[in-house]
Amino acid sequence: MLDLKTMAKRYHAARAAFLDNAVRAGWKTESLLHPLKGPDGGPLHMDLAFCGDPEAQDLLMISSGTHGIEGYLGSQIQSRLLEEGIIDPARPGLQTVMVHAVNPYGFAWHRRVNEDNVDLNRNFIDFGKPLPVNEGYADFYDILNPQAWDESHSARLKQEAAEAIARMGLGAVFQAVSGGQYAYPEGLQYGGAAPSWSRRTLEALWAHFMTGKIRAAQIDLHTGLGETGEGVLMTYGEEAQPRIRRARAMWGDILVSPPADGPDVLAQGVLGPHLERLFPQAEVLAVVLEYGTVAPEDVVAAIAADNWLHRFGDLESAQAGRIKQMMLDAFYADVPGFREKTYERARDVVAAVSNAG
Repeated sequence: MLDLKTMAKRYHAARAAFLDNAVRAGWKTESLLHPLKGPDGGPLHMDLAFCGDPEAQDLLMISSGTHGIEGYLGSQIQSRLLEEGIIDPARPGLQTVMVHAVNPYGFAWHRRVNEDNVDLNRNFIDFGKPLPVNEGYADFYDILNPQAWDESHSARLKQEAAEAIARMGLGAVFQAVSGGQYAYPEGLQYGGAAPSWSRRTLEALWAHFMTGKIRAAQIDLHTGLGETGEGVLMTYGEEAQPRIRRARAMWGDILVSPPADGPDVLAQGVLGPHLERLFPQAEVLAVVLEYGTVAPEDVVAAIAADNWLHRFGDLESAQAGRIKQMMLDAFYADVPGFREKTYERARDVVAAVSNAG
């Protein structure tokens, strides 16, 4: 069972390992202070490690923790990439930056969302335009956002989720439940009403590191969707696009979804397409490396329980500890071979970029 003190220790340990490995590898580091505190009242940071020639024309960015608690696996991968020297700091023509804990609040508090209950990967929309409408979300609102939580509700939610997937298909359920909604600030998958601290901070970093670049690859590490331990590369676009041809040349098996602004898009406000739009003059390839953990209904139950806990529950109760353990199990699976398998996939993906001409 997890308590607030243990959660804080886990966050600080992951952060320390990342920074220590970066220094040992000869990379430069920088830490950006988050305005709020962690479960122990201590500071939170978005941390950077970077190497290579700032005047290089190519950029590689690897980010973790966009979805908070998913950062535990992402952090482990980043730390090991540094420890094993997978990226050569002296490789000519390439500058590399790792962003550790894009959403440090969610990371430390074992949440998928940020300090404002915002799913950061639904926050990258144009808030000067009318907010997107997710018509399917209302059908699931009551089961996802109960006022009371117990084992019977958890079982009911898992059953209804499994039945909906069987009836509608995983894509349609994902779009309705997880595609982003902007009407219920207290509910799951809320995309926000304005750009978040993490978004503003990451945009500034992206602008800084992209200065003078003509080509870039951005890899955002995620967990919680797919077969256990399987790492799938995903992006948006059309097969004829030069960026997709480049992706195929490096990785081959990348999964390409409909364009990010089309009617069939599964999720609104995603990081990658936004970063690409910020520098249309450059060839930017932004992808998600997504790792499966547990069954989709178990993931949904965990984030629903966590949302209930932070709205209505007692964060120092035994029930809170069980829910936080549910979150950890859902996004950082403790199964034999999982972490080695996930690292090997990330190592190969990153090596393909850093070795590309």
